[in-house]
Amino acid sequence: MNDVTARTPLRVIVNVDDLGMHPAVRRAVEECAALGTVTSASVMANGPDLAAVRPVRGVSMGAHLNVLRGRPLSPAREVRSLVGDDGLFLGSFARFATRALRGTIRHDELRLEWSRQIARLREHGLELSHVDGEKHTHCLPGLFAIACEVAREAGIAWVRRSVEARGNPAFGAAWLRRALLRAWCERAHPPAGIRCADRVWGIAEQGARFTSEAFVRATIDRLDAGEREVATSEVVEIVCHPGRPHRGDPALPEGFGRMRVAALWEPELRSLLEDPWRALAIEHGWTLTGFDTLD
Repeated sequence: MNDVTARTPLRVIVNVDDLGMHPAVRRAVEECAALGTVTSASVMANGPDLAAVRPVRGVSMGAHLNVLRGRPLSPAREVRSLVGDDGLFLGSFARFATRALRGTIRHDELRLEWSRQIARLREHGLELSHVDGEKHTHCLPGLFAIACEVAREAGIAWVRRSVEARGNPAFGAAWLRRALLRAWCERAHPPAGIRCADRVWGIAEQGARFTSEAFVRATIDRLDAGEREVATSEVVEIVCHPGRPHRGDPALPEGFGRMRVAALWEPELRSLLEDPWRALAIEHGWTLTGFDTLD
């Protein structure tokens, strides 16, 4: 590893998804923020823990747009293409993606619900710096443009474009998820006024595979493969799902559908608390930052 590879300037955002969904996520954000290993979080406007969410020092807050789990903020009659017969979101990425790819998701209904979610978070007192989507659903074909429109109308500059170039090489669900998202996102371009991180990491590297060493290895491998023309302004977003559950916490809502996120909480929290994220950032010349301080 030469000095160019070792000290390529990057601005790295460590973003926790699903804030507002469960007290475990809120505790993890607060604990990791105190150590400086979490710099950003995305908040679920229809999450059952939203009432307890407050701004956290050193953490940029964003909207985790959710049309996959729970109950919409809109009356069900106004967003029929997004919900099932029970008035809840479909609870399954496969079911939602099938509708989206068949063209049966009404874009006006999607825009309405996402706009209301952003408004709800602002009414809750949060300053929003970025937008992303539950399970990256906003990156499905045709939906990224709507997410960008909604963000721009709300004066939000950053939208996640879920392109993870390198990571878990093993063929399986994680590999397929990363490949599909990359293919969809490479055809989607943000309009004027919207910015995206240059790449993300953590889509395929979840749970026990989420480590500072794995992130450094993916970044260095990318540079060693010949991608050395990296601008000093390059922004990388790390996507993570830490949690600190306590005995007596409520169960994840049944109406949120089948979820495996609780299995990611402990190993990813342990990494953020115990791995040398800050030391490695200093060693490699990277800056840990939030979306709200990038400009």
